[in-house]
This record gives sequence, structure tokens and C-alpha cells, in this order.
Amino acid sequence: MLGITPASLGGRVGVSWWPMAKVDIDIVQKILKESGVDVRVAAEILNQIRDAVAEEAVEREKPAKKQMLVLVSEPEEGLPKDLTGWVVQLLEDDDPKEVSAKIVEVAKAFNESPKGQRVPVESFGDAVQSISGKLFKESDLWIKTREPVRIIPVKNSIGRRRRD
Repeated sequence: MLGITPASLGGRVGVSWWPMAKVDIDIVQKILKESGVDVRVAAEILNQIRDAVAEEAVEREKPAKKQMLVLVSEPEEGLPKDLTGWVVQLLEDDDPKEVSAKIVEVAKAFNESPKGQRVPVESFGDAVQSISGKLFKESDLWIKTREPVRIIPVKNSIGRRRRD
């Protein structure tokens, strides 16, 4: 991002490579007027600034909406009473039933890489804990908890009596 420097305000062209603070267009207009810049030139500069701001606003995309999902670890002997799992985020339009298949695909791709051949992941938990978030992000998945978290089932009722 280019910014205006004191050198550029003094008539010489100055370029800075660090981001500039956002300045209100009214302040720019006031400074141009006080500096004795011709009204037509000032108007042209302000129109260029407005156009640039409008283009920047159009370029920014809204972030994709995401949904949260809890994946529960199910050992081979069935669901235990003490449940554990991982919190995963996926795009709102994606099917939650495909998340485990996506994680398996990422794990297979990782195991084919040089690092994966040295230290392959062998379980779902290993994949979630060991594989870089960058690889999951390419599949539109975001792992929110690397370590498994305890899952405690609760009743939805809070015990209030109904009034008849």
C-alpha cells in the first residue's frame, strides 16, 4: 500500500511502503484548500480519492459464513460414557456429514507428502492434532480444538414446572 509522505506534500514525490492511517476526506479537502491548491485540481484529487475508496470497498469480499460442528470420537468398541471430540468449523453450505471424509482425504494427502512419509498420521485424532491448519483450510475446514475436548450430555429441560 502506498502512502502520502511529508515529501509528497511539499511538492516532491514521496512514496512510503508502510500502511497509512485512514484520513477523513474532509480533512484532506481542508488541507488542500489551506495549501493554496487550485480548486479544480483539488476537486480532481478528491474525486480520485473517492473513486479509490469505492473500488477498495468493492474489492473486499464478505467473509464466508461458517457453521460449527462437534466430531465425537467413537472407539471401535462403541460409544463410551466419557465422550471426547473436536470442534470443527466448515462453510455454512457444506454438508456436515462429509466433514469426516474431508479430514480423511487431507490425512491421505498429508501421508503422501515427504513429512507425512516420515511421520504418518494413523488415526483421526492424530490427523486433527498433527496436520497443519493450512491443509485443512484448502478443504474449507477449520479445526478449532486440536486437543480432544470432553463432551458431557445434558438434558434440555432446566426443571421448571409447567403451569396449567
